[in-house]
Amino acid sequence: MMDFVANFSIFTLMVGALGIFLGALFGALPGLGPSTAVALLLPFAIVMSPLNGMVFVLCAYTASNYGGSIPAVLIGVPGDPGSAPTIIDGFPMTQNGRAPEALALVATGSTLASIFGLVVFWLFAPSLARMGLSFGPPEFFLLIFLGLTVLITLDVEHLNKGLFAGLLGLALGTVGLDTYWAEARMIFGQPMLYDGFPILPALLGIFSVSQMLFLIDEKQLVQKDSSETFGLRSTIREMVRALRYWRTIGLSSVIGVFVGALPGAGAAIASFVAYNFAKLTSKTPEKFGKGIPEGVIAPEAANNAQVGGSLIPTFALGIPGNPTTAIFLGAMMLLGLRPGPTLFITETVLLNTLIGYLLLCTVFILIFGAIGARYFHRVTNVPLVILAPIVIIISSIGAFSVRSLIFDVGIMLGFGVLSYVLGRFRYSLAALSLGFILGPLAEVFYIQSMAMSAWSISIFFTRPISIALIIVIALSVGASLMLLRKIKRNNLALKKPNETQ
Repeated sequence: MMDFVANFSIFTLMVGALGIFLGALFGALPGLGPSTAVALLLPFAIVMSPLNGMVFVLCAYTASNYGGSIPAVLIGVPGDPGSAPTIIDGFPMTQNGRAPEALALVATGSTLASIFGLVVFWLFAPSLARMGLSFGPPEFFLLIFLGLTVLITLDVEHLNKGLFAGLLGLALGTVGLDTYWAEARMIFGQPMLYDGFPILPALLGIFSVSQMLFLIDEKQLVQKDSSETFGLRSTIREMVRALRYWRTIGLSSVIGVFVGALPGAGAAIASFVAYNFAKLTSKTPEKFGKGIPEGVIAPEAANNAQVGGSLIPTFALGIPGNPTTAIFLGAMMLLGLRPGPTLFITETVLLNTLIGYLLLCTVFILIFGAIGARYFHRVTNVPLVILAPIVIIISSIGAFSVRSLIFDVGIMLGFGVLSYVLGRFRYSLAALSLGFILGPLAEVFYIQSMAMSAWSISIFFTRPISIALIIVIALSVGASLMLLRKIKRNNLALKKPNETQ
């Protein structure tokens, strides 16, 4: 860190703080997310010095992942796919009048996980990048399959309906051109569906439109107002209390870095897998889905830790880990930097200084969250007759911004109506979104694996990492089934005393 101390500048620190603020703002707007934030801020970054430009963009990238959790917690609408699991427990906390507490948990988990991801990147980037290259299509397919095992425990009380919703999501994900034969499937003569349903408009429909339809008969979003009892001091106290969940933060951060270091894996996989592992290892798994702090911290920690992980293949190999780092990769080249293994030899001072600034600027997320929690919460006091139209309008702008097509707004509304009907009959919308997000990825990697092995399934059982993942999947399924039995026993034990009264 001596390089950071020697090159420290207040101006660069202010640039990073500005990136944190703008990134959180973009992330909090449904449908925009990290990719849009980095793309919109890129023209400003390329006119700066290489250090200032990278600090600015990377701070915005980090903060946008945190910002996506704000609407997920407050109104049940994810800012990006990685924030979708946060809704499962974050939004119930808001409805129970615990929104400031949930926001404090998110800020703490996001900050600690971001720091962990950056430290891992700083210490182990070259070696982890080489490990990431050992993952091929079979390993990616099994990793996604591991994510799909979340369906077993996502909605324990309505298991069959949860599995059906997940399968429906998988089916909706197959719309578009066939991965191998390039034949159109279920596009019904619509050329704009050749690439399938775009993820963000669909997710905005599943969560945003359907949520507003659910709440349209209500007067207020929350059952009781806690804004008067939560000031800055109370928020800081809740942030400190979040450290009680250090095991959840640690495990989820490891999962986030690992998944982020794999090119193409994505934040959604990390978030859902972390949520499932937190539930499987919890002493009170039956409380998940009803507003438990671990259910908020786990996906957010993984979502933010994967930022540091995604930088590993980007810097060390010149291979973008996700669409956001692909944009950042272009920014690096415009700034005169050549990503690759030699970067860690020729630009050691620059990288050490960059990491120092990023670690310091990440702490601004805590400050931003501590000050903003009380004010963010006030959105829940807006009457729903005003809030619902505003949310749908903002979501429509987010859906339109993906491809600049009004057709995508129609997709959002269609998914919204479908999700509203499913939700009325107690089908899990989280399961629907999980199947929809991971389904297309699973198909792509499965077809690629089969093509590699002359259509022999043995390819999944002859590679060391694949075998290890199969073992993890088996353990996850076994633990999930045991969890189901445990929750059912607990529910029966609670019903018996009520029946005797």
